[in-house]
Amino acid sequence: MKNRLALIFFLFLLLLSCKKNELENKTLDLGQIRVQVPINWKSFSRQGYDSAVGVITNGKDELLYDYGWYAYDFKKETSATYIRTITTISNKPALIVQPKEKGQGLIGVYIEADSLNKLAIYGQDIQDESTVLKIFASVKL
Repeated sequence: MKNRLALIFFLFLLLLSCKKNELENKTLDLGQIRVQVPINWKSFSRQGYDSAVGVITNGKDELLYDYGWYAYDFKKETSATYIRTITTISNKPALIVQPKEKGQGLIGVYIEADSLNKLAIYGQDIQDESTVLKIFASVKL
């Protein structure tokens, strides 16, 4: 009986430690932008000519970011196949698009940072859309 209680207690502690790791976040500093991502996500900058561009990834899902004058504004993603949500992120108007069929299409956020600069973060066929939406909501300009 004592061993059984010890085993149950150990399994309970193991379950709690797994949950804690899932909830841990870190801040990625992408120059003009900061985002909160799960601890296992990383960022890589790429060569941009007129903007700051790069990738945020966990090895499975990949988000591209573009901060500059000509960031993609998701005008081609219509309400026929996408959910288009107007919201506020970092005290700026923002547009979030996500496919009506989860994991099948583009998911992204577009924010006009100021009169010149825009931010687009987007990914294709993302499996963990809820995590990506949390990343979008965490954007700080």
